[in-house]
Amino acid sequence: MSDALFAKYDLSSVLGHHHGMAQKEIDSCAEDYFLNASETDLTAYVVSKVSIEVPQLGDAYMLEPTEVEVDVGHDPMWGRGYGQSTKVKGCRVEVRIPFTGDPDLFFCRPSTFTFSPPHARVGKNQLVLIHDQPGQLNPEQVKTNYEQTIKQIREYLQRVEADCSKFHSVLEAQVRQMLTTRKNRILQYRQAGVNIGIPLKRRIDATQTYAVRGVVRKPQILRPVVKDKAFAPEPTLVESEYEHILGIIRSMVSVMERSPREFIHLGEEGLRSHFLVQLNGQYQGRATGETFNYNGKTDILIREGDRNVFIAECKIWKGEGELLKAIDQILSYLHWRDTKTALMVFNRNKSFSDVLAKIEHVVQSHKCYKRVIKKVSETEWRFVFHNPDDLNRELQLAVMLFDIPKEAA
Repeated sequence: MSDALFAKYDLSSVLGHHHGMAQKEIDSCAEDYFLNASETDLTAYVVSKVSIEVPQLGDAYMLEPTEVEVDVGHDPMWGRGYGQSTKVKGCRVEVRIPFTGDPDLFFCRPSTFTFSPPHARVGKNQLVLIHDQPGQLNPEQVKTNYEQTIKQIREYLQRVEADCSKFHSVLEAQVRQMLTTRKNRILQYRQAGVNIGIPLKRRIDATQTYAVRGVVRKPQILRPVVKDKAFAPEPTLVESEYEHILGIIRSMVSVMERSPREFIHLGEEGLRSHFLVQLNGQYQGRATGETFNYNGKTDILIREGDRNVFIAECKIWKGEGELLKAIDQILSYLHWRDTKTALMVFNRNKSFSDVLAKIEHVVQSHKCYKRVIKKVSETEWRFVFHNPDDLNRELQLAVMLFDIPKEAA
């Protein structure tokens, strides 16, 4: 009634199969879906699909012993004469151990193993250890057998955990590389098609949807939802240029420290003008203030031709609720193609450190927040948000705090 555990399948082969499943998930995406989906979200989804959850054992409990017929034909101590039954009355003790995780792993042989594996019956979410004893029940023998078996099972699970940890440690990087490889291949094909010079017509048989296959795992990560549309490549502000713009803004800290009297009585508009002077000094007058953009007016906007390459808002700190409103405001200004932005917050409170301690938590509570990229310094963070109208359209938001002097030095 019990199975030999950790002996049926080779775990390394199973992990290799799961690696192949990742590639199949990626290859099964329709091309336009694949190119439009957030690479980070799609990576997380594929990783969740092929990850394996190693079982974790819960607290064991025992059912009330029951009378059963025990087969003793293999036991010389209970030998029978020719033609006589090999079954005698005895007692059954059944111990059940709840577990979470993938039950199939109880049948996988890790890289380190023995030739005498433990035995148990594997249910959907519990192990069942059965001890049938002919004649009178010997509690000490039952306890000893249970302790030995559970010790073996735990040791095997530790070996399985070690093998799976190695697999998971490189899985995300491998999936991301698979995504990059396929994306580059598709883009190369499309560019080559353009270079041929013959007018292109969209294939009417192109797959428009992507069906999710396989089991749902915990924690569940849903496949990114992408609106059906053709992928259109677009220009973008390179990261180095974004960093350069933020560096110009960041340098204003030293300006404020050297000339504090100039900033004591300035409001948002006055503070903004100082930043515009610095930006226009290096961007040839392309940095403008209070420019109409999409659904509102943004404080600082840098344009390249008809393309917004950088958008920023200036706000004086007035509490956590106002910070969230400021993020709402800057997101409402953004066009679908605007992906680099900043929120400059000026503090005139007595305790600058108290304000700094609140920033990350408040920003992460916003409904469009996705993840933090890094904390640049004590006064600056870099976050990723999604466009309010498109979960897959990601944008970077730099939140920068400035402590405005309250009196001349």
